[in-house]
Amino acid sequence: MNQGVSRIAIVTGGAYGIGRGIVQEFVKHGDTAVIADRDAERGAALEASLRADGKPALFVPVDVRQESQVQELMKKVAQTFGRIDVLCNNAGIERYHPANEYTADDWNAIHETNLRGAFLCAKYAYPLLRESKGCIVQISSVQGIANEPQIAAYAATKAGLLALTRGMAVDFAADGVRVNAVCPGAVQTGMMEVFLKQEAKPEEVVQKIGKSIPLGRVGQPEDIAQAVYFLASPAASYITGATLVVDGGLLSRLSL
Repeated sequence: MNQGVSRIAIVTGGAYGIGRGIVQEFVKHGDTAVIADRDAERGAALEASLRADGKPALFVPVDVRQESQVQELMKKVAQTFGRIDVLCNNAGIERYHPANEYTADDWNAIHETNLRGAFLCAKYAYPLLRESKGCIVQISSVQGIANEPQIAAYAATKAGLLALTRGMAVDFAADGVRVNAVCPGAVQTGMMEVFLKQEAKPEEVVQKIGKSIPLGRVGQPEDIAQAVYFLASPAASYITGATLVVDGGLLSRLSL
């Protein structure tokens, strides 16, 4: 991967939450971020905001469940920049239900976004990643390792993403393309906000969750973004097929 040259980093689900934090981290370091998201309003607003601050960014609307749209995304990036250095597969959704109450539509939506979408993006970005000796960073979850109740379908995709990461790392190593995964714990953004909307006193809930984490706080998007940036940097040039847990010590504590 080139050093001292602005890289082209695609971040799926980049308009909001953790994805937005990852986009901001790359442009902070002088890289060009491609905000790939199906939310046109948020994506365009983030692009405009970054450009107003002199940060290089491009919003491309895409639904990662749609193969033709993923192909168009990679085609547009190739035509605009001629390269891809980093692909961060961050787009994801979750739905809380007991395992027996998920509908087939729930299952399909979650899997097509979280797992199939990551596969499609990696598949169609690969020709340019191979040319640049670039890398892929997958956003999995602690739910891919250990689970809370009512999240089986989501957890299945995140565990599958870890296996996909290892498989791609082995397949792509000969071409110099690294593939790693980040497993966030409790992060105060995006998906957590959906959960908090159901609570009468959300701030108290956040504080309670923070107290259950060894480091004493809920994570922020920048915590995840910095880990992603490290794995995409030359400092991680000998790391591939790895899972980096970024959870404040959540998985390390026994529940007694």
